[in-house]
Amino acid sequence: MRFKFVLSIVFLTSSKFVLAQAEFSGSVNLEGYYSSREDLPFWFYSNQRGRVSEDTNFDGWINGRLNYNFFEYSNLEIGGGILYQDTFGEEVFIDELYADFKYKWLQVIGGRKQEPELYNGLSATNENILWSINSRPLFGLQIQTNEPVYFSTNKKIGLIFAWEDYYQNDHHFSNRFTHHKKLQLILNFSESFTLQGGIQHFAQWGGTSESFGDQPESIKDYLRIVGGRAGGETAVQGDQENALGNHLGSWELYLTKRFKQSELKFIYNSIFEDGSGSRLANFPDGRYGLFWQFYEEDKLVNSLIYEYYTTRDQSNDVNAWGADNYFNSGFYTRGWAFNGKVFGSPLFTYHSTTNKVINNKFSAHHIGIGGQFSNYSQSFPYKILLTYRHNEGTFRQPLNPEGLDENVFNFYSKWRVLNLPVKADLSLGLDVNSVEKPIFGAGISLSRQF
Repeated sequence: MRFKFVLSIVFLTSSKFVLAQAEFSGSVNLEGYYSSREDLPFWFYSNQRGRVSEDTNFDGWINGRLNYNFFEYSNLEIGGGILYQDTFGEEVFIDELYADFKYKWLQVIGGRKQEPELYNGLSATNENILWSINSRPLFGLQIQTNEPVYFSTNKKIGLIFAWEDYYQNDHHFSNRFTHHKKLQLILNFSESFTLQGGIQHFAQWGGTSESFGDQPESIKDYLRIVGGRAGGETAVQGDQENALGNHLGSWELYLTKRFKQSELKFIYNSIFEDGSGSRLANFPDGRYGLFWQFYEEDKLVNSLIYEYYTTRDQSNDVNAWGADNYFNSGFYTRGWAFNGKVFGSPLFTYHSTTNKVINNKFSAHHIGIGGQFSNYSQSFPYKILLTYRHNEGTFRQPLNPEGLDENVFNFYSKWRVLNLPVKADLSLGLDVNSVEKPIFGAGISLSRQF
């Protein structure tokens, strides 16, 4: 049995000072873990913003941000941070480096910025089945709404949009780009009931392939990517016959019912990688969820989520070429991933040696519980994650022999145990599967803010 002892002292230094209308805050973070096996339990390294690997013993990051209000409706935030973890030896990475400008409903972000955590950190994917906080963020330019844009003063109909382009430099492909856009329509039927739905589209394109050489990167090629059109004469034959680049998408639907003290949200995300999936020929593949939360956080249980994931159809009986093989690409060999971490839900199993998703055919049930214990002066938050997966590997290779287990249960909990100027959090994890002995893990964090 191998031991990994983790002593994590997160000194989140938030030194704040105000100079005119500018406010600066900084943070220092250190983390560490113990595991009964070589790898940590699943939720210790999944959806951790790319900061933790399967075999991490210790990690730390430092960041800071300057926030400046210079007009009535304008705000500029400049931030940066560096990351260290012992898995990568002495190397230090850029965790964040960005400028974030807001004017009324418009937001423009340039650089690398960590995505906000949604659903109180209880979801198995965060925003969408395709777009999680599992990997490190990419450098890029984001233009988006930071609040709904309504077409009338009664705020009955509005929209949310995002247009983003990223630079992705991975080992086998250099200078690869990722395009993303999102459009959602909002219908407020009443003060207590809202329907929100739309589509997200992603595409990997450009770059230099070791096998195929330089790929098209002109303005015309970018417009082909945006529209999902076939490639031109400089593209490989497959992209000329189908669509230029590697495309993914998701139809989204959210229903929110608000009560006096809480709200309930229904979540649906589809998943598609071609025309049959966009027509929902792969139904019922996708993410289904219910999220309930109190508006007041100071409760023993203030939020709860249930999510069901299934990817067992993949248009297998529709397409002449067989199943869609989610998150894998014959041309972009590392698939829908960055630095060994899938961009989407970590329930898709990525193999770091083969650089492939070896498990994209599965069904999963996930429960997240959040709340806090409180006394007269302090609150002690906690969260619990419970996940059961039935893995089937892929349509091409069922249950890859390299460590993939058919039935897996993952438990994770994080508890605030000290809430003074120095905050302490204790994490506990357990993985149980149908093949190997259970994996036990523990971690401790210390944080400091001022």
